Amino acid sequence: MKRAILALFVLITSCTARAQKDEPPTPQPLGRVDFPAYEKRVLPNGLTVYALEYHEQPVVAVRLLIGAGAESDPPNLPGVAAFTADLLNQGTRTKTATQIADAIERVGGTLQANADMESTSVSAAVLTDNTGLAFELMNDILMNPAFALDELARSQQQSLSGLAAQLEDPDFIADAVFNRQIYGKHPYGHLEAGTPESIPKIKRDDLVKFHDTYYAPNISSLAIVGDLKAADAFKLAEQWFGSWQKKDVQRRTEAELPKFQGRHIVVIDKPDAVQTEIRVGQTSVPRKDPDYFNLLMASYILGGSAGGRLNRTLRVERGLTYGAYATIVPRRGPGSFYSTTDTRTEKTDEALGLVFEEIDKLRTVDVPPQELQDAKSFIIGSFPLNIEVPSDLATRLVTVFLYDLGDDYLKTYRDRLANISEKNVQKAADEKVSSQNVVAVLVGNASAFKQGLDSMGTVEVIPIDKLNLN
Repeated sequence: MKRAILALFVLITSCTARAQKDEPPTPQPLGRVDFPAYEKRVLPNGLTVYALEYHEQPVVAVRLLIGAGAESDPPNLPGVAAFTADLLNQGTRTKTATQIADAIERVGGTLQANADMESTSVSAAVLTDNTGLAFELMNDILMNPAFALDELARSQQQSLSGLAAQLEDPDFIADAVFNRQIYGKHPYGHLEAGTPESIPKIKRDDLVKFHDTYYAPNISSLAIVGDLKAADAFKLAEQWFGSWQKKDVQRRTEAELPKFQGRHIVVIDKPDAVQTEIRVGQTSVPRKDPDYFNLLMASYILGGSAGGRLNRTLRVERGLTYGAYATIVPRRGPGSFYSTTDTRTEKTDEALGLVFEEIDKLRTVDVPPQELQDAKSFIIGSFPLNIEVPSDLATRLVTVFLYDLGDDYLKTYRDRLANISEKNVQKAADEKVSSQNVVAVLVGNASAFKQGLDSMGTVEVIPIDKLNLN
């Protein structure tokens, strides 16, 4: 009898526990996480320095950002900024590439240099005890690069091999052609890493000239974040970069952007493609524009996640794709707002038509309050994940400098997002997003879907072997 009662008790307890387990606990509201306090100084040579104490780990991250990148490449020679940055840690006047790599690896640190469209970055991360070494190496590669001919030749060969592989990838082709179409002759339209034609033409003198012209403290910022007192951080900045000479940097005159009346559909004909890559969009506002946050929210609602409108319509409801998204790309000048997806070849026109429809709804139909709140919750909620470690914090600080966002930007970031209204999102989308005067780029087997595009806009077909990214 006792055994029966015990068995019954165990059964009841097990069922109760299972029932309780099946009901998830009520989620607690997210705690507020703000950007940590930091200090800022400008050295006599114009270098802006940020110091942020972060004592959770015995680590220091240092990030130097120079406000010149691929947009400052010489006309008709894309890739110079990228190669200049790539060769920084490939040897100096006093150290070989191997010696530089050995020095930083011996202390378990990292040292990197790279250029993107609008900036060049040199960054290091080390244990606190090795902070001096990080500054020494950063100073050496920044001030004394050798730009050795053999290193340049090796880098060119690697870049050409990588680019050849990328030019077989419809995803890469679609992005490259889309940017060229919306920006035309504007510097933002060319490939940051160079083209098959430009890369072999780059000479050592081109790198030396770019370095001499644009590597200047007065267009640069230095963020020092980690287990280091702010006063010590500023001393190191002055010690290693205080003698860096200020320069008169002339900005290149920007070309006028193309203007589109109606939909301009560019098809890159790749007969062996089994699906079609699709891009739809246009240029947008600069990062500093007051409407940037409104358009950021609009892009998230349209397709910032798997729950976005594009993905719901094209994937969940129609089964046309594995994913459909939208994004806004920040720039000091005109950014871009675009949608991206891929689909089966025979469904190309249907998928493209649905993208146009969703963009038009974004412009003309009020955003439901809950949909906006969901977007806010995601963007605001992801903010703490982007400031978890010193290197992330350093990146945020130099980004504020690059886009000239103001000293209160990081302090007010969450509140500014939280205060966005449905009306302002819809108004910004209506005024600055279009489903009509846009560019659509498709990469796929044109013969299988071109006829279905004729009613959507002006169609231009370019055979893949005639594609010229210059």
